[in-house]
Amino acid sequence: MQLLYRRSKQVQPLTDTWRVKVFLFQVLVSYIQSELANNATLDSVKPIAVQFCDYALTKEGINAPYVCPGIIDLYGPAVQYVATRVVLNPAELCVDFKLCTSNQTARATRTRHLAPRELPAAPLPHATHNEGTRGHKADGRSTLTILQLTDIHIDPDYSEGSAGHYGDYNCDLPTTTLELLADTIKALNPQPDVIVYTGDNPPHDIWNETYNSQLGATQFLVDYLAQKLNRTIYPAMGNHESFPESQYYGQLPLYKEVTQQLAQYWQKWVNFTDISMETAKRSACYSVVIPNTNLKLVSFNANYGYVVNFYSYLNDVNVDYSLLLDWLELEVDIAEKAGQKVLIIAHVPPGDTSTQSSYGEFYLNLTKRYTSTIVGHLTGHTHNDEFELAQDEYGVYGVVMVAPSVTPYTNNNPAFRIYTMDLIKDTLLGYDQYFLNLTKANGERGGAKEMKGGAKDIRGKAKKVMKLGVEKYEDLISTYNYNKHSKSNEAYKNCDITCQRNILCAVQNIISSKILECEAV
Repeated sequence: MQLLYRRSKQVQPLTDTWRVKVFLFQVLVSYIQSELANNATLDSVKPIAVQFCDYALTKEGINAPYVCPGIIDLYGPAVQYVATRVVLNPAELCVDFKLCTSNQTARATRTRHLAPRELPAAPLPHATHNEGTRGHKADGRSTLTILQLTDIHIDPDYSEGSAGHYGDYNCDLPTTTLELLADTIKALNPQPDVIVYTGDNPPHDIWNETYNSQLGATQFLVDYLAQKLNRTIYPAMGNHESFPESQYYGQLPLYKEVTQQLAQYWQKWVNFTDISMETAKRSACYSVVIPNTNLKLVSFNANYGYVVNFYSYLNDVNVDYSLLLDWLELEVDIAEKAGQKVLIIAHVPPGDTSTQSSYGEFYLNLTKRYTSTIVGHLTGHTHNDEFELAQDEYGVYGVVMVAPSVTPYTNNNPAFRIYTMDLIKDTLLGYDQYFLNLTKANGERGGAKEMKGGAKDIRGKAKKVMKLGVEKYEDLISTYNYNKHSKSNEAYKNCDITCQRNILCAVQNIISSKILECEAV
């Protein structure tokens, strides 16, 4: 088989704004690289780095002078490592970091891999997984229910005061709401057949995090849900599970240790085979066959696709990233040859604007090649209720589901969802969305704790939005925006023309550069 991964970039003529951004970014990158080449310390480059960080936060409307010094101290070693090894020029870095963009075409291409390419000498292990049972479960039913949790972000230091008992839209999840979540899941009747968790355990106070606090959040959450739910939970690694948050480079000892520790924690949720455990310890990826089904679940570590992971700017020379992409494709290929279907779970969706375009390009090619084998793509990360169409000019090959977060941080009601899958037709039919009305729950304390929503049809919804025109479907897009934030604020129904355009751009693309080009029109 030919491996799908390509690295290609289209070149865009430089507008004046683009030239200025590239110039400023080039000055910063060149300065840091020059200083480090002359054996400068991180302390000597910290002042200009803090100024650049403050500028970036101000641009996002954030005024928090205490944040940048802590962030620079935390992420400085990663930046230093990357700056002395990166092969991209400042203009390419600026585009990849999503600071520079254009809606025009024609920037020179660079190719990372030429097809076909040889497999690495030491690939990750693959299980054959031939024990599946096609078309039914052991009890004779032809459907499977899959509960998805994502982005819990537990905050052990949350204290009720000016914030509410069950949480605040500007804070991460208190343990009181985690308890409510677990109790709600335990009370479901019937119980879901499968539970997946698409990652992000620690809170967002990244300037205060330590190695122990990051891993401690995962350990606490794993232990708590293992004890409360007492059942299998299939996890995927989030960007917050690492240390520092969002940084991941599997070749370095620190991240090898993080990955191995995660796999050890996950054993409390999943009864791994020896091969799956070995893969999890090496890569934070694994695959399992859901018992009594023909469905193979593949958990993929998507951290190399995230632009905030500074090590992702070494993807052009990163053997570890190539190993992960090879592993994912071969896992799907093995399933196809065995007559199985595949459900992929990952934290970072390929089409978010904070992802590397190369990740979306690979994922689109994978989905297109195996469209009849991959029956579902479950992700999180954005904290929002969204979906992305894996499509090109020739057709739609899949729908990437992006589930809303359990944490209310970034103005969302805590939520989870339950999908229904048809095991005869091998397709996801739709899902029930459960959410907690945080304002009502805080106001009534003991009385307003129901986490319940309505059913949604996946394929019908995707087909309708695929054909949207802003003028014709203005009300539908505004409703989508309201639901996107788990109905946390009626103001989200007021979606202006720019908001509507950006929603359409995001829904119809899983390549971030295409989303940004669409938004710039």
